[in-house]
Amino acid sequence: MNIPIKIELPQVWEGTFVKDEWNPINYIVGPNGTGKSLLSNQLYDKLKRKGYRVRLLSAERLSGFEKSNYNYFTSSQLTEGLNISYFSNYKDYGQKYGLSTYSFIILKERLDVKIKIEALLSDLFRKTIRLVEEGGFLKPKIQNIDGGEEYGLKEQECHGMKEIISLLTFLYDDSNDCLIFDEPELHLHPQFQSFFLNEIRKIAGDPKSENGKKLFFIITHSPYFIDIRNLDDLQHILVCHNHQMPTYIKSEDLDEQDKYVLKKFLPRFNTHHKQLFFSPNPVFVEGYTDQQIITLLFEKIGLNIAASGSSVIDVGGKEELAVFYKLCCKLDIKCRIITDYDAFYRGRLRDTICGCNQIQQTFISNALDCDVAKNIGELEKLLTNIADELVTMSSTDSDISILIEKLVELNKEKDKNKNKIRDVVHLSLYKIKDKIIKFIPQKENDIKSFIFKHQKYINCIKSGNIYIIPNGELEHFFIASKVDYLNITQKDKLFEAERDLIMGIDDAEQIKMKYNELLPLLTESIPHINVDMLKHIRFTIMDWVQKVQNAVERREVTDISTLKYNARVNYELYSQIIECKDFSMQENGSFNCSILIKKGIVGVEKQFSFTEKTTTQDIKFE
Repeated sequence: MNIPIKIELPQVWEGTFVKDEWNPINYIVGPNGTGKSLLSNQLYDKLKRKGYRVRLLSAERLSGFEKSNYNYFTSSQLTEGLNISYFSNYKDYGQKYGLSTYSFIILKERLDVKIKIEALLSDLFRKTIRLVEEGGFLKPKIQNIDGGEEYGLKEQECHGMKEIISLLTFLYDDSNDCLIFDEPELHLHPQFQSFFLNEIRKIAGDPKSENGKKLFFIITHSPYFIDIRNLDDLQHILVCHNHQMPTYIKSEDLDEQDKYVLKKFLPRFNTHHKQLFFSPNPVFVEGYTDQQIITLLFEKIGLNIAASGSSVIDVGGKEELAVFYKLCCKLDIKCRIITDYDAFYRGRLRDTICGCNQIQQTFISNALDCDVAKNIGELEKLLTNIADELVTMSSTDSDISILIEKLVELNKEKDKNKNKIRDVVHLSLYKIKDKIIKFIPQKENDIKSFIFKHQKYINCIKSGNIYIIPNGELEHFFIASKVDYLNITQKDKLFEAERDLIMGIDDAEQIKMKYNELLPLLTESIPHINVDMLKHIRFTIMDWVQKVQNAVERREVTDISTLKYNARVNYELYSQIIECKDFSMQENGSFNCSILIKKGIVGVEKQFSFTEKTTTQDIKFE
């Protein structure tokens, strides 16, 4: 639908947001505080001026229909029900503020809408609704079909039931042809979020050309409301950002190969993948085993991925990695990629790397040729030369012998296996470099040149937020099973064994020790927040140390007993985080106090001793 919209929100972003083409269903997503609700208010005004009969339902739409009056916090005017003489006021205020109370008046006045709601309640929830007039007030009442007394909807029904009734009422009411829902998922079980979206799809369309159809804008934090069935749906998701205009995908942003890959992927585009629209820092990996292992390792060492807005999302392969990276670039979502070593050499992700302006500029700043593909090609030549040297030789060393046998086998169809040949040499150089140099010293310069340049290029590529595992695949770091570094098979079994091993380790330090090669790479590539409780607790403990020092100086504290009961020291409060293990005092007023920081506060017990001379700089935990 062609509906030219221009919106300015100087309090949120600079410039003018422009979009002419819209879908029957449009989504607005983004982190909290990015102006989604302000944008919806502007959309309401713009669409109304263009002749649409718009209804906006805000995230506070149930105001006045809470179960109880909460005395100091709120006082509802609807305790007795909806005052019949104020029906027009409810409509006006509901329209102005995006409230849904008027939906029950619609049910009273519109039999066709009421029948649809009654059918829904009966078949889905086994309930009936009755709109009772009592003393000049309209009061919705609910009864279970299976029996029981009738009860007031406002006072005794759950928020989810109130939501679904009011949302569907406005959906079925034909007095509006454009609906803007702000967080329709509120209070709704995921099953009913999906149900409501299906109801929306039934009547979504162009109201200007199709009788009974409606235009929808859905502001949501729920992946269950993002329903992408084709590329056209993808182009009508607006992503809001801090201090920046909303972004969206245009048709010209995707080439034919992108569209082909996405078309194949969309049938399996599930709620997990939809996190990319809600995460400020999505991290894409190839498969679910990578996603599971990485997430589990972070959990075990106590690094909080979610707090930084990160989520690890598996997309199925390197072709998909390249497309999702491109989508995020177009949407200005700061995504990251973690991928295996071979993405450096081939596939669309390599093409993405070679075409990335940021990566090219980093190559230049490192005194390298800006032609990334040319640099990679030179490394490929080095690998081929090393392979050609090795394949003509023999060795009694088992590692070298296995390598040569593998190369001899692949060289039987050299042109067909040229990528595999280079892979074998690449992996071997990282695994047994010193042995290879000793075996073919004439190639020492080539080998060292390859390692040096490869690592330098990998570091340059990180500037584009693409993190390539330099020495293999994630499975190369597994320790639960023996892994053939030149031929990894039965990946599912390897994953299951590794997952069981990690799950069985509760000591973060042990995890760090066992995965000391992998974790530095992961912690660098995934945004995370490491909550340092010790850093923050240090200030609290210093306050308490000073209280003890002052109390001792006043001679109010002379032993552990007086310490624990002294009002100035307030041990009762501080004992929630520490335990005083020992206190000894000399006649001259000097003392020594030993305390224990409780395990529940910092994860492990920490000890600390202090005296009358201890200062802030002296506080160190053991």
